[in-house]
Amino acid sequence: MKRMRVAGSLLAVALAVGCIFTNENLRVSATASKIDTSDLEDKKQDTLDKIKDIKSDISDTKKRISDLENSKSNLETYISKLDQEANNLAKQIDKLNKDIEAKKEEITVAAEKLAEAEATAAQQYEDMKKRIQYLYENGNPSYLELFLTSESMADFLNKSSYAEQVTAYDRSMLEEYIAQKQAVEEKKKQLEIEKEDLDAMADAASEQKKTVDGLIKSKTAQIQSYQDQIDSENSNAAEYKADLTKQQKLLDQIEQQIAAAAAANAQAGDGDGGASGFLWPCPSSKRITSGFGNRAQPTAGASTNHKGIDIGASYGASIIAAAGGRVTTAAYSSSAGNYVVISHGNGLSTVYMHCSALYVSAGQTVSAGQSIAAVGSTGYSTGNHLHFGVIKNGSYVNPLGYVG
Repeated sequence: MKRMRVAGSLLAVALAVGCIFTNENLRVSATASKIDTSDLEDKKQDTLDKIKDIKSDISDTKKRISDLENSKSNLETYISKLDQEANNLAKQIDKLNKDIEAKKEEITVAAEKLAEAEATAAQQYEDMKKRIQYLYENGNPSYLELFLTSESMADFLNKSSYAEQVTAYDRSMLEEYIAQKQAVEEKKKQLEIEKEDLDAMADAASEQKKTVDGLIKSKTAQIQSYQDQIDSENSNAAEYKADLTKQQKLLDQIEQQIAAAAAANAQAGDGDGGASGFLWPCPSSKRITSGFGNRAQPTAGASTNHKGIDIGASYGASIIAAAGGRVTTAAYSSSAGNYVVISHGNGLSTVYMHCSALYVSAGQTVSAGQSIAAVGSTGYSTGNHLHFGVIKNGSYVNPLGYVG
C-alpha cells in the first residue's frame, strides 16, 4: 500500500512535469541554454528502483505460490493414499465381521452337538446303571451257577459270553460318548479362541481406520490452509502487478519528458544531431550500403522492403544510442541476429540489428551517445554492418528523417 501511495504522488509529479515540458516550451532557439533534466533523471531512477523492488516482490510471491502449490499437491497425493488405505481397512473390517458371525454360527452348532453328546452320554450311563441294578437285584450269577443251570456247554458259553458282551458294550459306548463330548468341548473352546482373535483383529482394524480417518481430516484442513495462503498470495501478486503497471506508466511519462528535453537540447546546440536531435548511431562510418524502402533481396531470408538503413562498418565498431531512452529489447533472433530496441517516449523507438555483441539489457536506461553494442554480421546478413531503424507509433519510418 505504501508503494501505491508513492506511485500516486510520483504520477502527480510527472503530470506536473508534463505541463512544464510542452511543445511550446521545447521550441527553443539554437542559442538557448540547455534544459536541466537532472531532477527528471533522479525521479526516473527512483521509479526504476521501485519497479525493480516490485518485480522482486512479484518473483518472491510467485515462488511462495509455487511452493504452496507443491505442498498442497503433495498433501493431496498423501490423502489419496490415506483414502485408499481407509477403504482397504473398511473392507478388512467388513470381512472380519463376517468371519466373526461365521464363527458364532460354528460355536452355536458346536454347542448344540456338545449338548447332544452330553445328553447321549448321560442316557447311556443311565441305561448302564439300570442293567447293573437289574443284575444286582436278580443276583449276579457266577460262572459255576451258569454252568450248572445251562442245558449244554454251548448254552453256558452263550450265557457267559452274552454277559461279557453286554458289559463290554456298555463300557465301549460310554467311553465313546465321553470321548465325543471331550472332542466337542475342545472344538467349542477352539472356536471361542478363534472368535476372540477375530474380535481383537476387528477392534485393531477399527482403531487403525479411526487413526487414518483422523489423518485425512487433519490433512484436508491443512490443504484448506494452503489454499487460503495461495489465495492471499495471489491477491498480493495482483496488487503488486497493479502497482507495477502504475510505476511503468509513470516511468513512460518521465521518459517522454526526458526525451522531449533531449530533443530540445539537441535542437538548441547538439551539432552531431539530425533533424530531431538524434545522433548518428555508428560514429566510425557514415557509409550507407542500403537505403530505406524497396530493394533487391541481398541474401536469402532478407526483406525486399527495407525498413531501415544499413551502415557499413568494420567488425566490432561501436554502436551508440541515437537518443536517451529505455532498452525494451536486447536479444537474438534468427533474422535480426543480436539486436537492441530502445524506447524514447512519444511513440518513438530505434532499432539496432546484426550486432556482434550487446552491451545493454532489457529494462536498462541509456543516454544519447552511450555505447550499446558492436557492429557484426549475425542473423540474415551479407557482411559486417549496422541495420538502423526508427519506429514511430508502431510503424517503421525513414531513419534519415531523424539522423543527418
